[in-house]
Amino acid sequence: MESRKLAKEIYDKVKWEVVSGKWFERLPGEEKTLKEMIEKYLVEHSARNKALKTHIRDKSLAAHLLESFRDLTVPEITPKLISEYKTKRRDEGAAPKTINSEVGLMHHAFNLAIQDWEWVKENPVSKISKEKVHNSIERWLTFEEEERLLASSPKWLQDIIIFSLETGLRQSKVLNLQWPQVDLFRKTITILE
Repeated sequence: MESRKLAKEIYDKVKWEVVSGKWFERLPGEEKTLKEMIEKYLVEHSARNKALKTHIRDKSLAAHLLESFRDLTVPEITPKLISEYKTKRRDEGAAPKTINSEVGLMHHAFNLAIQDWEWVKENPVSKISKEKVHNSIERWLTFEEEERLLASSPKWLQDIIIFSLETGLRQSKVLNLQWPQVDLFRKTITILE
């Protein structure tokens, strides 16, 4: 008789949760914190699949995320919170590329939590836009730096260095030049983009 009464109580409770919209499939990640997710990512993915230098960088990126999200559960992480995190990091002086890397690490961890670990069903980071990165740095070598560079380079490399310095071409462009792009008579080259 007791078990029938208990079963009826459980049935009524579940029925009430379904009607009130509070019943849904419970995933294992609902009780997991972001800290647990990031630590699992670092141990199971970053440490195993990435170069040591990249893994160390991931740990540094993760440290910033954990300062803000440490005790929040995975389902509590929302696009709004991530957007606020980005604003906070900008105010702290973090570069856009750094912010993108930090949020990118979280994005990848959420993807693993969805696909491999089956902790959650959605990735809130996928709803967040990336920071605009301006990589243009105008810096020219001084004459002294050019002289030191040439003096410390082997003879066979000096012509390539002088060519690069005079044209401003990147290494890949210089090394990928083909003879049809070179006009020795006019002393010109044609760069195809």
